Amino acid sequence: MKILILISLFLLVNIWAFVPSNNKVLAITYTFDQINDKQFDEFTLKDLKKIGYYLNDPHHKVNKAYKQMYGHTDLSSIGFFPILNEEVVRTLLNKDPRLGAFNPFNLLHYRKKSDMKTVIAHLTPEAILDFLEISDKNIKKQYIESFKPLDDLITQKLGGVKSTIKLEAYANNTMMNYEIPFKEPEDIDDFLDEFQEKFKLAFVNKGFVIAGFYNIKDSLNSQKDVMPNFTSYWVFDLCHIPFSSVVFDGKDGVPEVGIFAPCAMYVYVKKGENKIVIGMPTLSTWVSAFGIKDKKRVKSMLKLDKEIKNILENLGGIAIKNYNSLKEL
Repeated sequence: MKILILISLFLLVNIWAFVPSNNKVLAITYTFDQINDKQFDEFTLKDLKKIGYYLNDPHHKVNKAYKQMYGHTDLSSIGFFPILNEEVVRTLLNKDPRLGAFNPFNLLHYRKKSDMKTVIAHLTPEAILDFLEISDKNIKKQYIESFKPLDDLITQKLGGVKSTIKLEAYANNTMMNYEIPFKEPEDIDDFLDEFQEKFKLAFVNKGFVIAGFYNIKDSLNSQKDVMPNFTSYWVFDLCHIPFSSVVFDGKDGVPEVGIFAPCAMYVYVKKGENKIVIGMPTLSTWVSAFGIKDKKRVKSMLKLDKEIKNILENLGGIAIKNYNSLKEL
């Protein structure tokens, strides 16, 4: 009887376990022989708006920070340009709030001194959906289709040699998810303002930079409640300069891993609930997706995973499963 029960439990777990799609492409890249920084800046500031994409808190020439801190950089340029399609993403967040872990996502722009080739890169929507463990067919269809105008526009306006980066493997845990329960406050807005400051300070005190903030629920100047299921919905972009310099810069640096940077972390409260829900991709996801073997870089990534989890736990966070909270468990 015990054996039958164990077999039944094993089958039940595996029936409900998420199975990634057959996608093997991690990212799309565009390579240029010439420096196109001016054209790229104009593209992100003007052209993206034409297809509904919003540029949130761009970070130009991060390599200058590396040189200032360490006296040297092997990068001619590296910049992080977090973008999202507001209309598409906000609609889909009303169906699965986990999409905030990659929205905004980075339109990476970098150039190594060794070859002076300029590269633009971004994650594929298929890879993003698999990291998030989203299987809903309608969500997948809409989200994947929203990337086509972006790639078409890059080709049209900037050109470049288009290629792909292979997705090497998935981490055992592609996401970290937490809940922070709280007693019902007298004023929810005051409570959330206080939490936001406490949250920022907790990360800054551990050497992180709040590289971007996006209030997705209230970002439009509209009287209409575009996210009625949520009391609040924010996305923070986290950056850690010493960490990023180890991974992206230096001898045999892998700046293409910057497609995952800055780390996007969603923080939301569902309407009628007294708990803050937090989620972001693990740094282990970066390691597995690129198949990174360098011990120093792997150690740095796994260490940062632990540090982020410790910060969230010190804020009262309780680790939970990665699931769509808008649906029944």
